[in-house]
Amino acid sequence: MKTLHSIALWGAVALCSLTAVAQEVHVTSEHGIVTLSVAAQTPYTLMATGQPKTPVLTVSCQQKGKKTGHSITFLPGGILTEQQYSTFGSSVSLLLPVQLGGRKISTNWVAYGNVETFTYYGKTEQDRLTFLHALLNAPNVTIEFTPFLTGAPISSTFDLSELRPEFDRHPECVPK
Repeated sequence: MKTLHSIALWGAVALCSLTAVAQEVHVTSEHGIVTLSVAAQTPYTLMATGQPKTPVLTVSCQQKGKKTGHSITFLPGGILTEQQYSTFGSSVSLLLPVQLGGRKISTNWVAYGNVETFTYYGKTEQDRLTFLHALLNAPNVTIEFTPFLTGAPISSTFDLSELRPEFDRHPECVPK
């Protein structure tokens, strides 16, 4: 009986350990650009198609000479409702609520080549770096958006606990 209890206890510990494992950071490197991607913890389902969609948050780094450049991209998994779009110059932009480190902030994202990929836009390079450092130091971030044809807001949470260590491993990412 005691052995059976010990096995059950270790099984529970192993199960808790598996659920506590941080999300993997997917790394790609092409033409001098390193991209670190983290998928949302849970997908959402589009009612019209029944297909699950998993948002992705990426940080791209590139070194040019002695300078490093960074961009933060959000791929919600499809087109978002038109009410969320505004114009930013000749580009489509979004204001999305983000919960980061226990506080809620409004963030501006600009369409990046299509209306299914958005890049974080800070008014200055320092604003972009401030947001990047906040992401790198946060255990997770939640981004709220409304997929097209659903009418229901979605909150996608990304586990960022492995992002900082992976970021620090790549010389293209670390500012000189």
